[in-house]
Amino acid sequence: MGFKRMMAGKHHLKIAPFCLMSLLFASLVLPSAAFSQVINRKLPKAGFPVLTRVTSLQDLPSSNGVHLTPGLDRNPRQQVERYDPGEPELKGGLVRWEDRKMPILIWISPGLMLADCPFNEIQATRVDYVTGLLQDPNGLGELKVAPMWTPEVGDQVAAGIEQWREFENEGLFRFAFTDDPHNANVCVFFCGAFRDSSAPGGINIGGLTSAQVYPLQQALSMKIKQKPVIIELSTQINHSPERMIGASAHEFGHALGIKAHSPYREDIMYVDRVVNELSPADKATIRWLYRQTPQYVM
Repeated sequence: MGFKRMMAGKHHLKIAPFCLMSLLFASLVLPSAAFSQVINRKLPKAGFPVLTRVTSLQDLPSSNGVHLTPGLDRNPRQQVERYDPGEPELKGGLVRWEDRKMPILIWISPGLMLADCPFNEIQATRVDYVTGLLQDPNGLGELKVAPMWTPEVGDQVAAGIEQWREFENEGLFRFAFTDDPHNANVCVFFCGAFRDSSAPGGINIGGLTSAQVYPLQQALSMKIKQKPVIIELSTQINHSPERMIGASAHEFGHALGIKAHSPYREDIMYVDRVVNELSPADKATIRWLYRQTPQYVM
């Protein structure tokens, strides 16, 4: 019987309150199975609030990057230009690989972790330390594997480095991977996390590149093999494939010679990287660098 029909009859007007009282008493004293199921049912998870629709790039909110280091935003109408890749410690001097060193040979270690070292001492000591390990027949064999490392991580590192491959077709530089660390120009190692870090990004540093550079004229006259560039990547900070790919692309950019960080957040060489792919400005910068005569080389 429908609700309207029940309210139309006199008898129903008299009986309805009694029925309602009976039903209420029954539900309090003897709950039905259906009523019990309603009580025990789990509440649905809360959703996300609806965001205001963004109508233009200028409406996007400002961001300070992953590690809270302020960065610049390019005007959407601004022509993409290179940034300065010069080494700050050498008064902005340009650094890159010599043509005679090509192809740059890269060795990605099977998760090997170098000896613990205070963060502010790594770049001053790592190159000599690894050079010593390579001269010792058992040096690398004593290293432990970094936490959270898997063989797939090595593939992710290679994928990040491969983002720079397109410049081979332009004749700027060449690189290849090697299984022999003793012949490598660039060696990649891993760590769980960098401790005591005071650089931009604090304890959230995802990677670090250490290199010894030489004045160009001195390097041309050197008859000894130059020491390798050392890249270290954090497996804990770069805990997803995307982050590891982005971090390795960023660090290999340093290994190629982009020593200074980009001031723009949309570039992979931004100090606190928030993207995982090379930007047009990153590409313009490496093209410009490898068409210059450098003051220093690796």
